[in-house]
Amino acid sequence: MVTYVIVLMIAAGVMSRFERIDVPIAVLTQILALAVIGRWLFVAIPNVQPSTALLMLTALYFGFTSAAMLALFVPILSGLLLGIGPFVLFQFLGWLIVVAVVTFLKPLLSRSRLFLAAVGLGAGYLFGWTANLSFAEVIGVDFVKLLVLSLPFDTAHGIGNAVFLVLLHDLFIRIFVREDG
Repeated sequence: MVTYVIVLMIAAGVMSRFERIDVPIAVLTQILALAVIGRWLFVAIPNVQPSTALLMLTALYFGFTSAAMLALFVPILSGLLLGIGPFVLFQFLGWLIVVAVVTFLKPLLSRSRLFLAAVGLGAGYLFGWTANLSFAEVIGVDFVKLLVLSLPFDTAHGIGNAVFLVLLHDLFIRIFVREDG
């Protein structure tokens, strides 16, 4: 229960910070819609969806706060389509950590698409393991088994991220990133 309160406090902090920055809200809304619809369209392929890649690109080109706000709303809105539960808070937390890593590594990621794809691969594991924390209270000591059992799904997520980052990077820049800042 304490974990849920902490995650909700983090979400409130993200929203508060978002209100104080100048962001292209129309662009972020379009990216949010693509992430949610993309997640729904790829639901038949377990753990493969463009949401993580879109959040990573948002962090890279629009900054931490914008991507963190999307990380909050993607699981909520896609949860309305796919099913919602307490795990949604941990999906937010997982994507928030991924966005923080991308923001921290921004100077390196801006120079190398190969490194961006590699971080996308790692993001699949990072997100999956964080989202799995929602089951920790239920399964207790078997949590390590859950992490092992989730490896194929986290690997699929990571490979999907790398592929989506390669495929979407130039298109993302052409459509969403304005030359004049």
